[in-house]
Amino acid sequence: MSHQRKIEHSQNFIRNSNLVKELLELTQIENTDLVIEIGPGKGIITKELLKRAGRVIAIERDPQFSENLLLLKKEGNFQLVISDFLKWQLPHNKFKVFSNIPFNYTSDIVNKLVNSPESLPTDIYLIMQEAAAHRFSGAPYEQNSLISTLVAIDYTVNILRKISRENFEPKPNVTISFVHFSRRVKSPIPVNEKQFFRDFVVSGYTKWAPTVLESFNKIFTKRQRLIIAKSQKLNGLRPTDLSIEQWIELYKSFSQYVDEDKKNLVYGSEKRLKKQQNKLEKSYRTRERMD
Repeated sequence: MSHQRKIEHSQNFIRNSNLVKELLELTQIENTDLVIEIGPGKGIITKELLKRAGRVIAIERDPQFSENLLLLKKEGNFQLVISDFLKWQLPHNKFKVFSNIPFNYTSDIVNKLVNSPESLPTDIYLIMQEAAAHRFSGAPYEQNSLISTLVAIDYTVNILRKISRENFEPKPNVTISFVHFSRRVKSPIPVNEKQFFRDFVVSGYTKWAPTVLESFNKIFTKRQRLIIAKSQKLNGLRPTDLSIEQWIELYKSFSQYVDEDKKNLVYGSEKRLKKQQNKLEKSYRTRERMD
């Protein structure tokens, strides 16, 4: 099977334009908005977006869909870009996203949208697997996680509705949800501290200690941990038990009271984790080729 065909089959296309209209009614997309659509495919979503948004930029990596999509250029507010979205430069001006994304690229796409340093969309509306939606949102759908905590720095995540599998071709064998990532009006962490906060959260999640304060036993002194446990009510809590607000309070104590040499133990935690993950992924791909 060719690489191109694998990409095609990784996406479950919506068959019902009435469903798209229903989903758009749940959004805050207006006729002045620039909207990015990722993987428009046959253009069913695109056609409805063009009726509602001020301007639509569709990013499609598969040239086989370009001919039909180019017919939409007669609509003055449409632009088609043949490109891999993950390599495409996000707009610097204000924009929103509405997409039925390829499910096996969900993590990569969401990571790009919510973590781009200069281009954060105000609203992201994505059709995705329910399990992925729960992973990004954390509580109350499932336990908070490293992923949901990092997303929560800039976004609140809500599942707007479930979507019947019958609306897709090919029909998926998983439950599908329509999800809204809403950008916070004001980030709780200053821009110049955001990466350090992310490092702090990654460090807390990846020490695999029984409690969050034990994860930081080389960072906070014993006395500091006792004070924090009482004042912030963290005694016995695991990293997954903390809300984003509790992580922020813990970070403030870290930022204010921990010595610089101990802070250096936290610096670069996210980069080190990504390096480990890339190494494991490379090893997995190598074994897959050998099999």
